[in-house]
Amino acid sequence: MKQHHNFDDLAFGRSNSSLQSNNSSPNTSNSRYWFSHLKVGQKIGIGYALIVSIAVLGTSIGFLIADYYQRQAQKREEAAIEELYQMYQLKTSVFRVRTNQHKLILYMDQPKKWLEQYNLLLNYVEQARQVWFEFKTNYSIENLTIYDSVIEQEAVHRLLQTHKGFDTYLQRTEVLFNDRNPNKLSPNEIRTAQTQLFNFMHSSSIFMIDDFLDDITNLVEVIAEEYQQANWELRRAEKLRLNIILGSLLVSIAIATLLAIFTSQAIARPIQAVTHVAQQVTEESNFDLQAPVTTNDEVGILANSLNRLILEVQQLITVQNDANEQLEVYNQVLEEKVRERTRELNEKNLSLKMALEELQRTQVQLAETEENGDKS
Repeated sequence: MKQHHNFDDLAFGRSNSSLQSNNSSPNTSNSRYWFSHLKVGQKIGIGYALIVSIAVLGTSIGFLIADYYQRQAQKREEAAIEELYQMYQLKTSVFRVRTNQHKLILYMDQPKKWLEQYNLLLNYVEQARQVWFEFKTNYSIENLTIYDSVIEQEAVHRLLQTHKGFDTYLQRTEVLFNDRNPNKLSPNEIRTAQTQLFNFMHSSSIFMIDDFLDDITNLVEVIAEEYQQANWELRRAEKLRLNIILGSLLVSIAIATLLAIFTSQAIARPIQAVTHVAQQVTEESNFDLQAPVTTNDEVGILANSLNRLILEVQQLITVQNDANEQLEVYNQVLEEKVRERTRELNEKNLSLKMALEELQRTQVQLAETEENGDKS
């Protein structure tokens, strides 16, 4: 047991020193040190999590960027559509006021129809006043949007500055036609009112309204061009959105692939190193090799166990060699003792043989002596 404890201390001492030397290397970062202490299952799980996270994050960022550009283009298009709608409302309301003014002059001799058209005129005047108020509010200098071009801003500024008297014109229209209600006038007064209204319809204020309509038309054309530009930018943004999504997806796949390769190499490299050392030990019987221990996971435990096994085998081979040497010495000593014992036995056998021969000669001589004595 004491010998095995020495093997364990030696094996873990070498592996820990190897691991400490690797961790203290200036090329090893804290992240690698932390990664080396994870289990294989944890490394695989973290690798898959990072791959999926990068793919999802990259694609999501691509969607967000693409959606941002698409939303900007959609806002430009929606703003242009809203402006066009408001301009058409303003132009339609002004045109209706002009048209109903002419109809009221024609219906001066028909009080019922005149009253119907007058009520319509009041409605159209109110609509025109409301639309004009909204236009001034939306297109004030403080409320100019980032989507308005310089040309549109100039056209709006010219419209606001040139036609400040449009509210006065609407108010004057209401007062003028209200005072010339044919239901309250005599025939002579009706003819006089027709003349006055006719003169009003050909006065400079009416020419100002014509200019007003021309300026509105010009602004509509400018906004229509902006709408076409916004629509083209929207189509381009949709294409850009698709390209950004595809690009972000490809980049995410590339990063995820590189990360997968790095993770697989980080897991497979220590296993390959341990396998290579094990093959060298078994094929070359070189028990001086040691597997590098670079992680504290299952592969690191396997490398420590292999190093400990190599050290134990190396120690057992050393003990066996020592025992064989001692056995050889014992064999040599035993052979020498056997030879000495054999030599001693041979010498004793030779002495015994010589003694027997001497005894036999003595017996022969005694026999001959006895025979000679008997004869004498």
